Amino acid sequence: MALVIYDQGYRIQTPVRALFKPGGVDSIEPIKATHAAAGEEQRVETEAERFKLPDSAQRNKTQTGTRSTQQPAQRAYAASEKSAEDTAAQRKAPQLLAAQIMTSPVQHISPDTPIGEARERMRRLHIEHLVIISAEQRPLAMLSSRDLHQTALPPQSPVAAIHGRHLLAASPQTDASHLAASFVEFDLGAMPIVDTEDKLVGIVTRTDLLRLLITGAHIEGWA
Repeated sequence: MALVIYDQGYRIQTPVRALFKPGGVDSIEPIKATHAAAGEEQRVETEAERFKLPDSAQRNKTQTGTRSTQQPAQRAYAASEKSAEDTAAQRKAPQLLAAQIMTSPVQHISPDTPIGEARERMRRLHIEHLVIISAEQRPLAMLSSRDLHQTALPPQSPVAAIHGRHLLAASPQTDASHLAASFVEFDLGAMPIVDTEDKLVGIVTRTDLLRLLITGAHIEGWA
């Protein structure tokens, strides 16, 4: 399983990009190529008649000799390049999975938890996200400290009043590189990890991914 969407705790088949709009880096306008040597080329073309070209027989003889010399070298280079690629493939580190970097158990709350209580819990535990789950332990939404700071609702209001309807999640077998790309593309701060029975088993945050970059753990396979 790659990425999945939950709607009110139930998995739906809607494509991810249909509900989660990309929020990454804007496209950059291509840089127009410039030719600094245009004047030099024009001068050479103008004076082309000064250069005496060899006759066709001599030119063919020269080209034949050059090809006969280059072919063995080209074959040797191609063989060397293929050998290097094979060696690199053999040494390539295995992909990191979400199960290897996720935090578990996950801090979670119910939809009727007061906003003030959720805010205090984040402060006390020094965390930035809480997963909202249903009575059946199904993931409903991701609540961030930013959501709590931006709301104008009173502290006694339930968190159900401010969380979104859809939730993006991943399985424990999802590649860390896929997670990282999704965090950038959809501007995510955290993502819950769920098993095949839609039960919450972990959470991956931006901090977890940044820690991988700092330690350099298998990130050569992310390219």
